[in-house]
Amino acid sequence: MLFIYSGEVPALDRRLSYELGKNHRFLTIPFAADAYWAALDARDYFRGCEINAHALSKLACNDKSQLRNELFTADAVYLPGGNTYQFLAFAKAIGLFSLLQTFESLGGIIVTESAGSIILSSDISTAAIPTTCPDENSAGITDFQAMGRLSFHVSPHYEPDAPRAGNEMEELKRLANLSNTPVLVLQDGAGIVMQGDEIIFSTGSPIWLSTTNEQPLALDLPNKADTQTKAHSLAS
Repeated sequence: MLFIYSGEVPALDRRLSYELGKNHRFLTIPFAADAYWAALDARDYFRGCEINAHALSKLACNDKSQLRNELFTADAVYLPGGNTYQFLAFAKAIGLFSLLQTFESLGGIIVTESAGSIILSSDISTAAIPTTCPDENSAGITDFQAMGRLSFHVSPHYEPDAPRAGNEMEELKRLANLSNTPVLVLQDGAGIVMQGDEIIFSTGSPIWLSTTNEQPLALDLPNKADTQTKAHSLAS
């Protein structure tokens, strides 16, 4: 199961707490080995939601076997926001993607936000959008291929009332067409839950940019925070 957040999404917090149940261990991972504070901040946030959160140890940030041990003693793992390029470089260096694939196949829950969501797509193209305010490639990477868990791009933190929101949407639509890959656009407060390749829950009016329509299409899902939705196949 996969939870995709944009900003704080209380409806997803409640759903996550329900899915985890009383006895669980929730592991938060930083977006870079030298950004351990990100795991601590996430830990504190989720503990405030009455989720039994623990930050990945500093040792495991640089030790693949230790990472595996900590990951596979958890019931859920959280990939936070941060610099997308640094997160991609870090994830590849510690072999995170293959571990996440196995973790989810064994029933583990993956929870992501912002950069943590972007790196689950086939590549991190949305990190460069909007072009007026892209993520800085501070890691100096040239290979932008990512995990490929998602069959679509994710663009978080969309602000429809921002002065250049129209230009940003056009850039995202262009990306969808050029890559022949849909884009999920999320305002802060929005998010989805996936079981396999199906969206089974949604909140906050996510926007779906297809590769064939001229205008963005709102996902046909209820906007009530804790309403179970009809499953939508991304393959359809």
